[in-house]
Amino acid sequence: MEDKAAELKRIHATAALVLEEYVKCQSSTDATVSVDEMGFPEHRPEFVQRVISASMQRVEAERGLGPQLLSSLVMRGALEPSDVEAGLEVALNNMEEAQKTAPHAVDYAAHAIAFFLEDKVVPETILKYVPTLAGDELGQKIVSKVTTQLQLPLPITKFKSAVREIVDEYFVGGEVKSAIEQLSDLKEARYGYEVVKRVLVMSLEKKDAEREMASVLLSGLTRVYGSEQFFEGFIRTLRGIDDLALDTPNVCHVLANFVARAIADDVLPPVFISLVPKRIVESGRGKEVSALVHGLLDQHGSSARIMNVWGVGSRRSVSELKESVSALVEEYYVEGELEEAVRCVRELGVPHFGHEVVKRAVYCAIERGEKEMRMALALLKELQKTQVMDHVQLTKGMGRAVAGLSDLCLDVPNAAERLRMLADWLAFENLVSPSFEQAVQRKAAQGRGAPLTPEAVSMHGTHVAEEYLVCESGRDAAQSIEDLRAGELCADLVCRVLAVSLEKPQRERDMLCSLVSSLVQRGAVECSQAEAGVDMLVKQIDDLLIDVPKAVEYVGGIVAHLLEDHVLPEGFLSSLPLVAGEERGGKIAEVVGGQLKLPLAITAFKAQVKVILEDFFANPEYKETAEQLEALKESRFGHEVVKRVLVMSLEKKDAEREMASVLLSGLTRVYGSEQFFEGFIRTLRGIDDLALDTPNVCHVLANFVARAIADDVLPPVFISLVPKRIVESGRGKEVSALVHGLLDQHGSSARIMNVWGVGSRRSVSELKESVSALVEEYYVEGELEEAVRCVRELGVPHFGHEVVKRAVYGAVERGGDGTLEKACLLITALVKAGVLEGAELTKGMSRALRGLPDLCLDVPQAAERMDRVIAQGVREGLLAEGFKERFDEMAGSVHGIKVA
Repeated sequence: MEDKAAELKRIHATAALVLEEYVKCQSSTDATVSVDEMGFPEHRPEFVQRVISASMQRVEAERGLGPQLLSSLVMRGALEPSDVEAGLEVALNNMEEAQKTAPHAVDYAAHAIAFFLEDKVVPETILKYVPTLAGDELGQKIVSKVTTQLQLPLPITKFKSAVREIVDEYFVGGEVKSAIEQLSDLKEARYGYEVVKRVLVMSLEKKDAEREMASVLLSGLTRVYGSEQFFEGFIRTLRGIDDLALDTPNVCHVLANFVARAIADDVLPPVFISLVPKRIVESGRGKEVSALVHGLLDQHGSSARIMNVWGVGSRRSVSELKESVSALVEEYYVEGELEEAVRCVRELGVPHFGHEVVKRAVYCAIERGEKEMRMALALLKELQKTQVMDHVQLTKGMGRAVAGLSDLCLDVPNAAERLRMLADWLAFENLVSPSFEQAVQRKAAQGRGAPLTPEAVSMHGTHVAEEYLVCESGRDAAQSIEDLRAGELCADLVCRVLAVSLEKPQRERDMLCSLVSSLVQRGAVECSQAEAGVDMLVKQIDDLLIDVPKAVEYVGGIVAHLLEDHVLPEGFLSSLPLVAGEERGGKIAEVVGGQLKLPLAITAFKAQVKVILEDFFANPEYKETAEQLEALKESRFGHEVVKRVLVMSLEKKDAEREMASVLLSGLTRVYGSEQFFEGFIRTLRGIDDLALDTPNVCHVLANFVARAIADDVLPPVFISLVPKRIVESGRGKEVSALVHGLLDQHGSSARIMNVWGVGSRRSVSELKESVSALVEEYYVEGELEEAVRCVRELGVPHFGHEVVKRAVYGAVERGGDGTLEKACLLITALVKAGVLEGAELTKGMSRALRGLPDLCLDVPQAAERMDRVIAQGVREGLLAEGFKERFDEMAGSVHGIKVA
């Protein structure tokens, strides 16, 4: 009897601890380990009942985590469905007693049953027995509430429905970033496993191209959901493999591909299959999946093969895509079937490549004649109407068609007139800006060798401005201006771009100011040309006021923005009264002075970014930092974020530079490639100033560029796209040579991923050794501040639980009042310094407590010593009050077992 009582006491203590840890950390893996180590399978219904009872006592926001935890334990094989059903029956038997301490017990029981039914953990027949188990009156209330909740629908049901719509839309539109944002906006990270499962199950019905899309989406969702959710999502899918096989006979092959690809993408750990419950992977289709995954991972050159596991066709090269586009456009002009052409473009599944469809459709129409030009108009209208192609791609495609006009005229003499006509038709339909017609005329005149005039350059400035507002591509704008070869007439172009901005809303006005700054940074426009352009704009202030009454205010804002961005010299302000007249110039200068003190939007943004990044380097929460930067709602200033990350990293150690590289990679979900391109270029432009404080700046920036290329943050040809004057002399040339040297060496990818040293990408065993060493040093030297500094510099806040566990074990093994007090002081100091999070403290203490039975074998007084540490933590408010009670239960059960 004493043995059984001790066993039950231990079961109850384990249940309370597992729930407490799950509420804090939401780690099903840790909970599974605890239940497996608990033993006593015949008492697992008591464990379930205890979790349900303890959940009732928690605050409303945490009550639902109990059923979720138990469901997850069933999926992972730590519990049987019969354990949950039996435990639930015991809990229902105790309903009258439970109501005395938890008035909401009926509501909670109904929610738990509804959740288990929805998750197929318990059979539907359980509802028949609820009145018998809980008493007729309470039972009927519970059944009624369960029925109502199942019709609501439940939050999980609503979530599944919303996920299905988003994933359906993703498979049609292929917008990875949009799908990730929509799923993140659902604010249900705890149900991430349902997203993973839904993506996998829906992919079974698709072709390999869509399965490639699914793998890419899952990889991107690692920014939204934790590893636990992916682990559980895959396990839940594997559990249902027999049902899935009814509709998808090759389900084993497909799921094995998904698992292998997820491992290659770091979505799942390499040892995933060994962590799946044995009953899933040791027989039937689960065993087949396991064998297939091992076969994929073990083959020579597995990484490259697995990345193409859905076939080369699903990861098409640009040349292959161009061939597909040419074929479908050719077929459209021959067959004339508009709906079929739209369907083909949609099934191509590359919305980001729509500009090539536009360019090819336009060129083929111009080569054929007016009939095909009208067919092209109809096709482009329909693609826009059905949302198969967005406005950005249409504008970009037309821009590229205009850029290639000179070559087209060699084969089609009247190509310019036909393109001008088509541009006019598209503008009439409000599909593109009217400036395209003028751009065609300017390009045609240039092709004939006609000299450039200020008017022609000014017209081109209008076109560049309008195209940039749609596409936000500084690279395309810079290329367009370089092709123009306008020389000193670039001042007219700058003046026109800024004049166009005066008629736009504030946001677009800021965008066009940023465009001028970007053109200077990219070398398409000289600083002197930009200054001359602003000078021309200021001279026209009297004429501008006729059409734009607030021209003085707007021009002042433009000057302030360009001064802030170092495009204009500070001396420009003193020239305003001379250029615009005493009265107007004085007013503009007054506006500039006022705005520079505001501060400007860009100044405020820089200050906010600096604070966020300082916090990041102190406490590297990647997801939280990305969310904070995204919450600033200033994606147009993303280049400032990139530049700030790089510049701040110059003063740091390699470990922090590794953190910076990882952050930049994660920010590709927030900012477009243009912003990264420009951020790196702006940093390289200031390399001489940076060298004053960082003598090895060339080496560091070369490492950052190479790592960004390896992480797909920058294109492989980035260095060739940097303005020549930056990389053809001085330190810029040195950076270029170093980058090429890193990229060209044998095994470059692996080397570049460790460019900040292996120490910055430490293994778990290395981290444990570091933690043990610093804790040992603390107990020997007794220097608290030094110990806190060492933990902070370790730079792994997600590993704080190991610091806690090691500190507690070290104190318990040594004994003595002074040592136990040191443990308490260290943990308190780490929490107060913000180095140790509450979740990590709870996890660490739970893991220390879980190892108490083994520790007692070596240190008989371990329970008594650990009790003092836990009591101190409760007094300091670092641990929940219930933690001490659970420790007492666990310690009692340990001693009970020992006595027996």
